[in-house]
Amino acid sequence: MDLNQCATPVTSAELQDRWFERSCNAGWVFVSDWHDPAVDALCEACLRGANLWPTAERLGSARADAGISLGETLADIDGLTAVCPGLATDVLHRAVSLGWADRMITPKVSVFDPLTGLVSPDYLRTRLGELYRAADVAGHRVSEKQALVVVRLDLIGRTGWDRITPLILSGDAMRTVFDGGQTLASLADHMAVALTDREPMLPRRSQLLAGMVSERLSRDRDQPDPHPRVWIERLPDSLPAAVDLIGELGR
Repeated sequence: MDLNQCATPVTSAELQDRWFERSCNAGWVFVSDWHDPAVDALCEACLRGANLWPTAERLGSARADAGISLGETLADIDGLTAVCPGLATDVLHRAVSLGWADRMITPKVSVFDPLTGLVSPDYLRTRLGELYRAADVAGHRVSEKQALVVVRLDLIGRTGWDRITPLILSGDAMRTVFDGGQTLASLADHMAVALTDREPMLPRRSQLLAGMVSERLSRDRDQPDPHPRVWIERLPDSLPAAVDLIGELGR
């Protein structure tokens, strides 16, 4: 099915900037999770006069994979149609909704990302479930025994491979610092966590990790500094709250 194309003569980068600004003004909260390779593909398809249905489906799937609600996803599409007159909004909504729904009902088959060496959010949630059930049996709180060490990257201005590289380098640093069987997970292309024991050396390990991530990323002088932040996040006392926390961190 063909959609009407954008009638505004702009470049793909200009269209993305206008779309991004419109979505942020409309209430998109987590700025760093807006860009995705599917955004590039959709903008390019708009300007080429190509059929937008496949790329719109792809964006819907990417938004679902990132934990973004369907309502927020469609509001974002409204931002695109506002700055790109000529698009068939209702059909674009259906394509995005189909991609979003298909991704939500399709289980993830891989728990390990070979590029970063980090496991998926689904696997992390499984590990948390095991920890909380064990804590209930033992009669203690997970927050007393375990914690998350969080690495957050600012990837605004990066696209394609240059957006992926910082997490690959961060994953390498995490495996160096946390080499004792801890669960190391990627929550998004800008966010990774280590599920680890809360032990006396944890603050020192976190400082060491921050230094190693910064040192690795500083070698890439051709790209904007991703300003890595590393901190220790306390786990909640209930599994549902912990799952919500993982979702919030991944935004």
